[in-house]
Amino acid sequence: MRIIFLILCFLVFGIPAYLQTTKLDSLRVAIDKARDGDEKLSAVIAYCEDYANINQDSLEKFAYVALDLASRSNDKRLKVLSQLTLAQDYMKWGWTDSARYVVEHELKKIPLSDAGFKEIYYRLKNIKALSFAAEGRFEESLKILFELVSESSKYHDSLIMASSSDLIGKIALSRNELGVARKWNDKALSYITPTNSKSLGSILINRGQLYYNEKKLDSALYFLNEGLNFSKKNEQVDLLARGYRYQSVVYTATQQLDEAEMALKNMQEARSKMYSRPDAVIDDNIQIAEFYAQTGQLKKAIDYCWSKLGSGNIYNKQQGDPAQTFNNDPATRLPFYLALARYLKEDKDYPAYQKVLEEIIVLKDTLNQINKAEVIAELQTKYDVKQKENTIISQELKITRKNYLIYGSLALFTLAGIIVWMWLRNIRTKQRIKMQHTIDEARKLSAQSILDAEENERKRIAADLHDNIGAYATAISADVEKIKSKGFANSDNQLQNLQQHSQNIMNSLRDTIWILNREHITITSLSDRIKNYTLKIGQSYDQQIEVEETITNDIRLGSQKALNIFRIVQEAIHNALKHSQAKNIHISIDSNELLKINIRDNGIGMAMRKETAGNGLRNMQARAKDAGIQLSILSSPGKGTLLEMVSTIN
Repeated sequence: MRIIFLILCFLVFGIPAYLQTTKLDSLRVAIDKARDGDEKLSAVIAYCEDYANINQDSLEKFAYVALDLASRSNDKRLKVLSQLTLAQDYMKWGWTDSARYVVEHELKKIPLSDAGFKEIYYRLKNIKALSFAAEGRFEESLKILFELVSESSKYHDSLIMASSSDLIGKIALSRNELGVARKWNDKALSYITPTNSKSLGSILINRGQLYYNEKKLDSALYFLNEGLNFSKKNEQVDLLARGYRYQSVVYTATQQLDEAEMALKNMQEARSKMYSRPDAVIDDNIQIAEFYAQTGQLKKAIDYCWSKLGSGNIYNKQQGDPAQTFNNDPATRLPFYLALARYLKEDKDYPAYQKVLEEIIVLKDTLNQINKAEVIAELQTKYDVKQKENTIISQELKITRKNYLIYGSLALFTLAGIIVWMWLRNIRTKQRIKMQHTIDEARKLSAQSILDAEENERKRIAADLHDNIGAYATAISADVEKIKSKGFANSDNQLQNLQQHSQNIMNSLRDTIWILNREHITITSLSDRIKNYTLKIGQSYDQQIEVEETITNDIRLGSQKALNIFRIVQEAIHNALKHSQAKNIHISIDSNELLKINIRDNGIGMAMRKETAGNGLRNMQARAKDAGIQLSILSSPGKGTLLEMVSTIN
C-alpha cells in the first residue's frame, strides 16, 4: 500500500540534487541571515513547509536542525511546528505510522482555545489524514477530512476547506466513485479565492483525471493544461510531474503519440529537479512502459522493464560502465515484473512469461518476510521519537529550574531585614484569614449543593415510584372496589388482577432498587436486565420478542442514566405489546463508539394508534432529555414503528 511513497531506488549510487526554486532559494537565504535561535528556527520551519517540493535528504537534514533549535527555545508554538516538520519528513520517506505517532502526540499539547494554534492544529490533522490515505485506510482518512471541513467552515478558513475537499475528492476518484469525486472537486474549486489559491493546481489536475475517467478526453486535457500552467507559475514541481504523467495517459488514449512522449519527457525533467535520477519514481517508469506497450512498441516496453531490473553488487561494477545501476529491492522490482508478465503474455513469449511468474512468486514471499522486519523497524522508530521527546522535556525542565533559582535569589534579597519580614508576616496573616473565609464559604456552598442534590434525587425517586408503582396501586384499588360492589362471587378475575398488579409492583421495585444499589452499571448488565424483563412480560402476550446484542465496548453507565434507559425500554415494549398489534418485536443493543438501542415492531404504525401523544411518550422524551440521550420514533401506517436511542459513550 505504501509503494507510492517508495519513489527512490535506494540501492544505487548518486547524490540527490536539491530542488532549486525562487521561493525555496529565498527561504534558504533567510535561514542563513537569521541572527538568533528562534529566528533561525522560524526560517527553517518556513523552508520545510513546502516539503512536497524539497529533496528528501535536504528535508531530513533541516527537520533535525529544527528539532535541535526547538530544544533550546521557550516558544511553545515553534516547538510544535518543529515536530510538524519531523512528521512531514516521515511522510516524505513513506513512514506513515511514525508521522501519525508524532502528530497524535503533538495534538494533545495544542490549546484549542488559543487562536494562534488554529492553523497548526489543521495542518497536523491534515498530515494524519494523508497518512491514512497513503495506507489505503480511506475510511479513517475521510473521517478526519470531514471533521476538518466542518471545523474550518466555522472559522471560514477557505485554505483548509479547499485542500481537505480536494483530498476527499481524490480518494473518491481512486475508488472510481465519480459522482462523489465531482461533488467534492466542485466544493474545493468553490473555496478558492484570488488570495488563497495554493491548492488550485492539485484541484485542476484532479478534475482532469476525473474527466479522463468519464471518457471526456477534451475536457480532461483542458483541465490538465490549466493545472500544469498554475503549477509552473507557483513552482509546484511535484504537481507538475503528476500532471504530465496524467497528460501522457490522455494523449495516448487520443493517439497523439508525439504529444504523449513529450509529456513523459516533461515529467522526467520535473523529477530531475528533485532527484538525482529523473527515472527513479516507480509510477513514472510504469507509465513509460505502458506508453510503449499501448503505442505498438511492445518489444520496447519489455526491454524497458528489463532495464530496470538489473541486480548485483553495486561495489563491483564493471569498469567503463559508470551508468550501470542495480535494483535489488524486492518492493521496487515487483511492479516491473507484474508489468512484464502482461507484456510477455501479449507477445506470446511463453517461456519467458513462465520464468517471470516464478520470479513474482519469489518476490511476494520475500516481501512478506520484509514486512515483518518493517513492523519491528516501525516500533524502533517510535521508540527513538519518544526518546528524543524525553530529551527535549528534560532540557525544558533544566531551563525551568534555572529560572526558579534566579527568581528565588531575587526574592531572598528583597526579603532581607526585619522590617520586610514583619511586613510579609502581616500580609500572610491577612491571607490566612481571607483563605479561611473562602474555605468557609466553599463549605457552605458545598453543603447547600449536597442538600439540593439530595432533594432532586428524592423528587426523582418519588416521580419514578409514582410513574411505575402508582399506576399499579390505582389498578389494585379499582379491583378492590369491584370486589366490594359485586361480592365475592365472580371475583376470580379481580383477584387474579390483584395478584398480577402486586407482582408488577414487586418487579418494578426490584428493578429500581437493582439500579439504585449500584454506582455504575455495565452495558452487559443492563442488556441482561432487559432480556430478563422481556422473558417475564412475554409470558402474558402472544407476540414474539427477540433481543439481539452486539457489545464490543462494555462501558459502565451511571445508575441514573441506566435507570432512564431501562424505563424507556420498558415503556416502548409495553406500548408495542399493548397498542401495535404486532406479531414480532425486535430489540437490538449495540455498544461500540456509541450506545444504540433500537426497538422495532411490525405492527400498524403510530398513525393508526389512538394515543400517539400520551403520557408514556412524553415520559420517554423527558427521561431521554434528562439522560442526554437522542430519542427518535419513526413510524408509518402499516409498516410498524421504530424507536431509536443513541447516546455517546463517556
